[in-house]
Amino acid sequence: MKQTRIEKFAILVFLLPALALYLIFVLYPVFSALLTSMYQWRGIGNKKWIGFDNYTKMFTDENFINALMNTGKYILFQVPLTVLVPLFVALIIANSKSRWTNFYQGTIFLPHILPGVAIAMLWATIFNPVSGLLNGLLRLVGLDMWATEWLGRTETAFGSVLWVTVWGAIGFYTVLLLAGVLNISRDLFEAAEIDGANKFQRSIYIIIPLLRGILKVVVTFTLINALKMFEMPQVLTSGGPNRSTEPVSLYIYEQAFKNYNFGYASAIGVVFFIIVLLITLTTQRAMRGEAE
Repeated sequence: MKQTRIEKFAILVFLLPALALYLIFVLYPVFSALLTSMYQWRGIGNKKWIGFDNYTKMFTDENFINALMNTGKYILFQVPLTVLVPLFVALIIANSKSRWTNFYQGTIFLPHILPGVAIAMLWATIFNPVSGLLNGLLRLVGLDMWATEWLGRTETAFGSVLWVTVWGAIGFYTVLLLAGVLNISRDLFEAAEIDGANKFQRSIYIIIPLLRGILKVVVTFTLINALKMFEMPQVLTSGGPNRSTEPVSLYIYEQAFKNYNFGYASAIGVVFFIIVLLITLTTQRAMRGEAE
């Protein structure tokens, strides 16, 4: 009994630093934001208590509703693309049985090494309507009518930002899925090949079912990244044109650091935190239910 108490005390001592960090950097900011959302505050000076006015304002704020819908669009398109494209590429590399497999992995993983801001600046140069590589190639092959202001038009800006985001994420998830494929027992493939299964059938009935656990991790990571989308639209379009690429995180930044409306920004942050929490719990529950 005495030894058990000593062990519990030792565990508590070792957990205290992590608990202190969690309280300071997670719980305190959450409660601070909740409290700030009840005030009208410009970051300096006195705070004015306004209760739930910041929350009621959101229901009539067209820009907030637009940012929320844009975030939903990012989730709707980014999650399937960032899961299916890496899966497709991983299956191609795994089925190729080439001695260049390691080279393919290193090459496709390269974009993940670059910081998100660097990737955004690179593609901003490529999308430049005057001197950009993309329009230059289109003009070179005689497709001048396709050359356009990719980041300056509402019709193409969202797709351009989405493409850059998916391009930067493909490498990491491809290598992750490829590692899972290469860890599958070769005996399963040999048995399927003896039974007459082709590469497509082996992919559908053997590889994908055995990758279910890794696919759940990929979906979770991709969903989180889509929800916290910030640097790509910030660097590429600043949320424009006409707020067509502005997610909630960028709108919070605008309210806090451009309009100096910290109370309203905190209220949006609290509501968005609740939305993210509900989406995460729903996703986890759906995945758990699927596993059962």
